[in-house]
Amino acid sequence: CEVPILDRHAFASVLERGEANKRRASTAMNERSSRAHTLVILRLRQRAPGKESFVESSLSLVDLGGSERVSKSKANEGIRAPGGLKAGEEEVARVSWQEYYSCRQRITETNNINKGLLTLKRCIQALNERSKYQRLGREPPRVPFYDSKLTQLLEPALGGDSRTSVVVCCSREEEHAEETVQTLRFGRMCGSVEQETKAAGFDTNAAVSQALQQIDAEIREVEAQILKKERWEWRMQTQTHVVDEKDTGETVCHHDEEMELGLKGAVEICADDGDSKKQVVEHQVWGQVLVGAEAENIRRDELLRRRLRLLGGGSGDADAPV
Repeated sequence: CEVPILDRHAFASVLERGEANKRRASTAMNERSSRAHTLVILRLRQRAPGKESFVESSLSLVDLGGSERVSKSKANEGIRAPGGLKAGEEEVARVSWQEYYSCRQRITETNNINKGLLTLKRCIQALNERSKYQRLGREPPRVPFYDSKLTQLLEPALGGDSRTSVVVCCSREEEHAEETVQTLRFGRMCGSVEQETKAAGFDTNAAVSQALQQIDAEIREVEAQILKKERWEWRMQTQTHVVDEKDTGETVCHHDEEMELGLKGAVEICADDGDSKKQVVEHQVWGQVLVGAEAENIRRDELLRRRLRLLGGGSGDADAPV
């Protein structure tokens, strides 16, 4: 499904719904086996200030299901053919079509997983061959992206205008050594893919650079207006402070008691009674402040936030306009 995302809370909700719908089942190889591939594709549309066309970027997060051998996963156990069994004139057993498809659920999931992985492997092989054919000046082979739904969705991530990272997961158990070797070979095959970046019809970097130049020019213009309008003025401000007074019982002077230095007149500070007496005290303070360019300062702050967003930084304000 495709859902518009307005904030991170909506994104978290979509991920939770996808996790709830994710199929898992127990097999002989894995007690919590994922029974399908998982794809999360994020698309971001941006438009530079003063431009009518949009720039779309995408991020694909893919969790591929592991390749299964039926002899190890036992996904085909319990499969029964549809129909009935008669002993003489008496029907002793019958398997309905609903029961037939139900008992084939695990093997059907295995077939779908392996089909997607096989097609992905063929696409990676074709991409490697295209690089070799292009160097030799020969016609490159067809890449079978549309042979499965998985590779159809992954085509933008495997094209020339993308950057792709592949992380392979292997098992250290000896009984899975063959699958581990195949997985490592697949990872090496992915790492050898070379793609030539196609000339894009719209240069994103140029658009961002142009937008930054425009914002910088506006910032310089606004700062020049601030320098002309701003001035220092003496103003009185009222500052409020909270003072916590505690009754210490004052002090007692023992005139006849000799102190350590040899003189008499030791001073004793009586213990605090623990009562807190908070008072609000206002002070009037004179100081110099800059005035005369309040609107220009607000405009400059807005331009700086826009510039920070274009550079990929946070706005610093969750409610700031995008």
